[in-house]
Amino acid sequence: MKKLIILLISIIFLSCSSSKEINIKKINPEKVQKNIFDFSGKIDKESLSFIKENYFWNNEKILIINFRQPKSYCHFNNSFINNESINFRKRFYSKINTNDCLIINVLSNRKNIRKKLMQKKYYIDKNKYFLNNFFNRKRSCFGVIVINKTGNYYQYNGHYSEKQVAKYIYELKK
Repeated sequence: MKKLIILLISIIFLSCSSSKEINIKKINPEKVQKNIFDFSGKIDKESLSFIKENYFWNNEKILIINFRQPKSYCHFNNSFINNESINFRKRFYSKINTNDCLIINVLSNRKNIRKKLMQKKYYIDKNKYFLNNFFNRKRSCFGVIVINKTGNYYQYNGHYSEKQVAKYIYELKK
């Protein structure tokens, strides 16, 4: 009986250790069965140059754009940016292999951007490029577009998952 109590206490002590590391399990995009997207295609060279120049996309193979559509498209104030929303994005992308990817946030509402946010990869939708060319086709609060260096892309409007984005990256890197 004493041995059993000692064993239980040891197990409890070890499981409550404060030095435990939390491992975030990365998504394996090869195991994601279906590639769910609203639109896909290829961006022409002129538009690709515009994106690279205005959003500082240099050497990365993939550009991931988290897009916030205009407030008029949304049933709540989707343009409010705080630490909670910034931390949400960090947790979201921590589950995805984003090696050789540039992740940015583009806002359609011009007045909400501040210099402090630009340091955290938040940009204005210059000339309403993304709104007019991609995100006006299906209205929602949010969207994502993932583009590779040759201009091939996947786009989804609405709330998207880590699995979707991981699958887009995987497909576009092939």
